[in-house]
Order: sequence, then C-alpha cells, then structure tokens
Amino acid sequence: MSDFLFAARPRAPGELREVLHRYLGAVAAEIAEHHGAWGSLAVVRAPHDGEVVVEDERSISVLIGHPIARIARHAPGLAARGPRRRAVHELLGSGPVLGWHERLDSGFAALRVDTERAGGMVVTDIASFVPVFFADDDGVVLGTHPDAVARAAGRHRDLDEVSAADLLLNFSPTFPYTLFRGVEQFPPATARSFDRRGGWMDDSHTYWRPTEDNPYASRADAATALREALLENLRESCGELPVAGILLSGGEDARAVLGAIPPGPEVRAFVYADWENREVRVARDAARAYGAKLTFGARGPDHYLDGLETVAPLLGSGQLFMDVHGYGFHESLGLRELPIVLGGLSSDSFLKAQHAPPATAPGAPFPVPIAPEMRPDLLQAVAERRTAFRRWLEEFRPSTAQEWEKLYPFTQRKHAANFHGNRRLFASHEPYHSVAIVALAGAVPLRWKQGRALFHQAMKPLFAPSWNVPHSRWRYPYFGRAANLPLTVGLRVARGVRAVLTGEVRARQGPWPKWRRVVESPAMAEKRRAYPVTGSPIAAVFNATGEEEVERAVAQWHPLRQLLLLQLSYLTRAE
Repeated sequence: MSDFLFAARPRAPGELREVLHRYLGAVAAEIAEHHGAWGSLAVVRAPHDGEVVVEDERSISVLIGHPIARIARHAPGLAARGPRRRAVHELLGSGPVLGWHERLDSGFAALRVDTERAGGMVVTDIASFVPVFFADDDGVVLGTHPDAVARAAGRHRDLDEVSAADLLLNFSPTFPYTLFRGVEQFPPATARSFDRRGGWMDDSHTYWRPTEDNPYASRADAATALREALLENLRESCGELPVAGILLSGGEDARAVLGAIPPGPEVRAFVYADWENREVRVARDAARAYGAKLTFGARGPDHYLDGLETVAPLLGSGQLFMDVHGYGFHESLGLRELPIVLGGLSSDSFLKAQHAPPATAPGAPFPVPIAPEMRPDLLQAVAERRTAFRRWLEEFRPSTAQEWEKLYPFTQRKHAANFHGNRRLFASHEPYHSVAIVALAGAVPLRWKQGRALFHQAMKPLFAPSWNVPHSRWRYPYFGRAANLPLTVGLRVARGVRAVLTGEVRARQGPWPKWRRVVESPAMAEKRRAYPVTGSPIAAVFNATGEEEVERAVAQWHPLRQLLLLQLSYLTRAE
C-alpha cells in the first residue's frame, strides 16, 4: 500500500516529496505531488498498488489500502482500481456522516481534497489498521507516516519524552500521542472535514465502535457467523484474481485462511525462518494438503540488523522494526508482484483472548511502571496517560477495557508493525481485520474466546483437508482439547526422537530468531557504536547521562526493548 502527506498551506514544489522520499523512498515506485491554492499533496505509490489517486475537475481523492468496497451498482470486491475505485472517489464527496464500515471493509485511510473551494475530509477505518496522523502548522498537516508528518510540520526535533518512555516500556505510545509533541493520531472509525484555512470543522463523525453488545444466542451461533465472515471476506477479496499469495506459518491462523480461499486462484504460500526447521516442514505439509506450493525464505543471521537503516524509516518511530520480517523477501521471493498476499495476523489477539488480563476490577488505574533506570516523572506521566486511555475505552467497553487497550486502535498492538511493514512491501490483506470479524470479536463474551474454543469451533471445517498435519507446537488444529490430549503425547515423543536422531535437540524450531543472540551479535555492537543512545534526544528519558551508564542500565532489558532503543536512537539521531 501507498502513503500520503498533505499540507493545507501550499508548500514549495518538491518539499513534501523530499520528506516522503526520506522515509519511503526504498519502497516507492513514484512520489507524485499535486499543488493548488487548496494546499499541497504528495503521494508515494508502491509498485504493487493500483489507482491511489483519482482526480476530477472538483476534487482529488487518495485511498491508501486495499479495502473491499460494497457500494451500490457494483459487486463487492477490492477497491484498488477500476469502477469500484472511482465509486469510492464519488462516495468521498458525500460528507462525513455515512456508515463507512458498511461500504469499505478492512484497513484503509482516505483523503478527499476540494480543489475548487479548498478544504476536504479524512476517513479512517474501524481500528486504524492504516493510521492517519496530524499536526497543526498554520493549517493542518495530515499523513499516514508519523515521522513524515512531524517533519513536514517542523516538529521532528520536538521529542515528547513521555511518549519516548512509553514506547520503550509498552512498545507503543499511548493513543493519541506520538513520539513528537504536537503530532497526534487521528481517531479510528472517524470521518471529519477541514476548512479552506486548514482548521478542523465541527462535523466529526465516529461511525463505529467495538461494543460489548453480544447478538449471538450461543457460542455455536457465533462460530458459524465467524466462519461465514471469513469465507465471505476471501470470496470478495480474491475470488476474481488469477493468483493469490499467503504468508503461511506452522500454526493454525493462516491455515484457516488457506482453507477459506475459494476455488479459482492459484495459491502460492510463503514462509520465512532461519533454516528449514519444524515451522517450515509443517507449513509445507499444510500447503500440500490444500494444493498450494510453498516457497521458503531463509534469513541470514543479521537479517534484521542489516535492514535497520531502511526498515526503521519505512515504519517510523511508533512500532518495532523487527516485526517487518518480510523485508528483502518481498523482492527475492516475488511477493511484490502478487495482486494480493493474505495473512493470519490478529486472530490470536481478537479471537483467542491473547491480551485478556488477570482478573482485575473494572476501573482500576494503570499502574506506575517499575523502571528505576528511567526518570520517575516520566513513569508517572506514562501511568496517567495510560489510565486516561483506559477510561476512554471503558466508555464503550466497560468490562474488557484492559484487554482492548492492547488492541484498539491497532497502533496499540505490540506487533502491529508486522502489518504496517507488510502493507508497504506488497499487497497485504488481513482477513481477520474485516469489520464483521472485529465486530464479532468485540461483541462475544471473553469466556467464549478463551482456550481457542470459539476459534476451533468456527474453523474446524476449514482444517479438514489438513486434519493429520500438526501445529508446529504441540497439537493438531483440527481436533479439540480432549482429542488432543493423547495426540499431544505421541507428537511430543515423535518429535523428541527425531530431534535426537537429527541432532536438533537445541535447535530453534520456531519462525523467529533467538532475539538474545541478535542483541549479543557483533552486528548489534557495530550498530550501537554507530547510533549511540547518548547521540540522540532519547537519552533524556534515563536517569544516567553517560553512554556506559545507559548501556549498563539497559543491558538486562528484554532483547526486543534493546532493539527498539536502537531504532529510536537511529531515527532521532543528530543530523
């Protein structure tokens, strides 16, 4: 997917293009600019994208993402190009007050600029799967990349130290904040207009919220609805295509998606790992069971660190660059050439209660984090922001706010960068991000989702072709908990024997590397020397001041947190 950057105050030709090129030049097919009395607009078009910009004599519209369009006179399908894309352009001229979730499904961000009278409107999807950020700089600055918005608004040196501490502690800044003062995230599921001077109008329309109102009489009813929602999403997203890609792991979430792909497209599956381990073997067996061909991408030992200087700018400062696992493979494996690449992201989060906290009374404040190496005033401020955010969620999720503070908006998810990176590398489509599935996940009781009960009941028919293919861990996805008890024992024994015979007893069998090895590698030491924390304003969050003191303070951090610190040090370094 592409990205945009808009300024209501006209800018000099090339100014916005230069900003976007700084962050996204490595994945851009072109960066086009548009100028007028209404302001300036720059759009990065990714090689895999369709008609990102549509223009007529009265307006310009930008559609970021590949949502399914359900608009009268058109059969439902992807809105990337052709009549459906032009229908979206017309729809954006209707004003904010629409049921946008009924017309555009899955991740997107839309902008309409009135080129006759100036002003315009921005619309975000139900969970900000494709977030929009804004700043006021003598007129609004809007864009889909937080750091680009900050730079275009002259805020890129104005670090929000509370957000910096928040990021390092929680892997995301609390909504609606970003790493930069004066730059905020636009709300999810919202449409709002801005006037000719670039000021916000009083017509903000929140068209959807993930409420706890359960319409299902039983878990079985919800399971049927969940399965039908997945099948419908796949019919509408790839039923017309000659070929479809899928990121297939050794687990069950993408396997369910694979089972839901309608007849017609040739299916090409892809998996990444350090070597041809159990994860790859299971994915290959699963692909074979559904008639798909699997392609394996082998990572080198420094895969992630080698990509730092490209991937970190591509994402910006709000997410983990290590979650962009596919960088490089988008070209070498041909993912960029496919019209759609399906995934299984967020099934664990939305449908299996992955983020359900221990029993805690509703209304509890967010606890002050324990991090003696950080300034106590910042830790207190982080707790206050997180508490205020929790209170906002409790307005529409009174019982489960603490679960959904890690889900909604999507930028609060620890590993959201997986999608944010993928969407810029290839035509990523995540079926579990559909409106019907997210709404169902928000509506049903927590107890239905726990222990994968709802998910298994819904997806069991889709697992049937691979009933005898185990999970890369310790169960068979087709079978329920009771049946898996004896099967798991046999599976563990068989895998243990194989490990002994092949010398793989201590080998890494999962999809991702051992992060501790990454942070202890010579490549990491080299990056730390090149981008020291003390050469960045990020150093202000620590009590210590010297480089050695800071290094000692963070040496015991989780490896992912150490990698995030490196990322922020690189992105905010002195220029």
